Amino acid sequence: MVYISSTDALRQLMLSEDTGAYIVKISPKDNTLTNGVDYCYVGLKCKDGTNYAVQAYGKEARELHEEATIMATRSIMLVSPTNPEKLPGLNLPCLPRIE
Repeated sequence: MVYISSTDALRQLMLSEDTGAYIVKISPKDNTLTNGVDYCYVGLKCKDGTNYAVQAYGKEARELHEEATIMATRSIMLVSPTNPEKLPGLNLPCLPRIE
């Protein structure tokens, strides 16, 4: 599959019901390489055990970090304390908590 950006790749992996992907690691905000270029790494794990890494540099790194942080925050907020598989009143699967 071809993605137009790292953010697009992240969205497609996270939204695909086939992968059941969730974020396990996001590099620190404003992370830069020794040459001064911004860098972002997002680690994902899928329900079948497959691991993915999405990486970006420069402006795209800042955008990827922002998007991954929003997605990770949403997945934490969507977990029901009484039933981690489904949201109360909705028939939507929840993503696992990120520790």
